[in-house]
Amino acid sequence: MSKEYWVGVAYEEGFVVNVKANSKEQASKKVFDRVDMFGDCVISSRPKYHDKKVVHRDWFITDVEEEDDE
Repeated sequence: MSKEYWVGVAYEEGFVVNVKANSKEQASKKVFDRVDMFGDCVISSRPKYHDKKVVHRDWFITDVEEEDDE
């Protein structure tokens, strides 16, 4: 019979986003605010942002713990 496990993952993704702004500072703030509010890790075949270009992605497993039945 299969067991359930909690698998810890450290995940980092670098990407660029196309944004309209009046200055570099405003562009940076707009993107920072978007990522702060909406950024998350979604394991999916559909990209969350259609205007996002991934430039790097790193991950590794940090730990594996068996699910408690309690």
